[in-house]
Amino acid sequence: MISVKKVSKSYKNIRALTDFSYDFEVGIYAILGPNGSGKSTLMNVMTGNLKADSGTITMLDSHGIPDYMLGYVPQYPGMYNNFTAFEILDYVGILKNAENRKKQIEMLLAAFDLEEYKNKKIGSLSGGTKQRLAIAQAFMGNPKLVILDEPTAGLDPLQRVKVKNFLTLQSEKMTIIISTHIVSDVENIANEVIFLKKGRIVLSGKLDKITQIDGNCFCAPAEKMPADFCGVHRFCGSDVRVIADQKPFDGANLVAPELEDIYLSVFGMGEEQ
Repeated sequence: MISVKKVSKSYKNIRALTDFSYDFEVGIYAILGPNGSGKSTLMNVMTGNLKADSGTITMLDSHGIPDYMLGYVPQYPGMYNNFTAFEILDYVGILKNAENRKKQIEMLLAAFDLEEYKNKKIGSLSGGTKQRLAIAQAFMGNPKLVILDEPTAGLDPLQRVKVKNFLTLQSEKMTIIISTHIVSDVENIANEVIFLKKGRIVLSGKLDKITQIDGNCFCAPAEKMPADFCGVHRFCGSDVRVIADQKPFDGANLVAPELEDIYLSVFGMGEEQ
């Protein structure tokens, strides 16, 4: 278990994290929030890239997280452009003293559709291919904890699905923490969700339990919504979903909220998302 207790972090006069506490077991955890909510700061503190002003992080009853137990993809991953895809995975495997290194590399190349790029220099790869390689290297050495900051940025829809399928399989034996503001990336795979706003947890819990929202969720054909309607809403295909205390307009029916509805309820439409 990874235990984060009362972690706070400030940049000069800006408070990025305030008393963040959470216990992470095996499974997938989603950290959700708009830009500037403290997600990346939390990721950097947990990986040791930033020092917290206060609080503790423990793993297996030890202070801090050992590098060999950690896999990490930062928001803007950088890799050695003169390395090939194979070489970067091999390099990370050596750093982590990975067993069966070559076998792991072949598995990860196949899992992320990188086999044809095995001997190509990273500098020659497309942005999406680099991103898949960055995610792949995080799993070298069979880490106990993998932290992914906006991992699906730059991936096409098919690759997003493949990455999510891979994460789901791996989550049976490790802790995976995903920081994102793209709700659809985690809606069907996260075991627990943490909503972070201005550095504080405002809502958290198991995905199948977070159904309480401020107000109710209504759904209606988009053409039913009045042109001057200004309530909290989002479009979903040909429908519109509305967060409101009572029926917002004729044709709107009460429905069970989805994770994106809860996100909208927590952060509203004025936040940068």
